[in-house]
Amino acid sequence: MPDDYSLLARWLAVNEQNKNARRPFQTAGERLDDLLGDTTQRIEEETQLLIKYINDELVPSIRQGSTKALRIASEKLSQVADHMDSSKQKKP
Repeated sequence: MPDDYSLLARWLAVNEQNKNARRPFQTAGERLDDLLGDTTQRIEEETQLLIKYINDELVPSIRQGSTKALRIASEKLSQVADHMDSSKQKKP
């Protein structure tokens, strides 16, 4: 009868039977490490691709746009300065 065995004896018997079997709780940590490890590696790879895209595609176009904007601003400032000078010369 099962009641004749103590709880510890029954636990040891069950534990001996499943000694070589992989138990879900024992492998859960390993599976989680595998999953997170793969995810971490994928995030690192995607981050490197994003940084490369920013450096290779966005930065040059932003710089080109910025230099163009600076040249236009420089021309406009020069026109404003010329206008201010001509206004001063017209007034007696």
